[in-house]
Amino acid sequence: MAEQQEQRVAIRRPFAPFRDIREEMDRLWEGFPRFPHIRPLMAEPAWPALDVFEKNGSLVVKADVPGMTAKDIEVSLTEDGVTVSGQRSEEKEVKEKDYYRCERSYGSFMRQVPLPVGADRDKAQANFKDGVLEISFPLKEEAKQKKIEVKAT
Repeated sequence: MAEQQEQRVAIRRPFAPFRDIREEMDRLWEGFPRFPHIRPLMAEPAWPALDVFEKNGSLVVKADVPGMTAKDIEVSLTEDGVTVSGQRSEEKEVKEKDYYRCERSYGSFMRQVPLPVGADRDKAQANFKDGVLEISFPLKEEAKQKKIEVKAT
C-alpha cells in the first residue's frame, strides 16, 4: 500500500499583526497606573469643547458649557493665556437610579488656552448666553494677520 503523504494546510491570518499591535498597546497601558494623571487625559476628550478663531480684529474663544450659569464659570487671565474653569453640579432630583445610560459629566473642569502676544488682555470681555461662553480679546495692530507676498527668484 502506498504511503499517504502528510499534507499541511497553511492557515492564513491576515489580521495577526494587528492583534500583536493591540496586545503590545494593552501591555503599555498596564504601566500607566503609576501615572494616574496621564491616563484620563488620553482616555477622555477635553471638556468644555473650545473654538479659538479671529473675527473682526479680535481673537475669540468660545466654550460650550450647557446646563451651566454665568456664576458657575470662572475666567482668569495670566500672561500665558486664559483659563476657563468651574464646577458642574450633579442633579439630585432623580430618586431612583435605574439608568440605562449615563454620559453627562459632573465635577470641576478647567481648560487653558495660550494667547498670542498681540491679544490685548486689558480689554478682554466675556459674555455668556444659552450655554455658550464667549471671550474676546482685541488684537493689537502688530498682531493682526497680514499676508506676505512670496516672490519667485
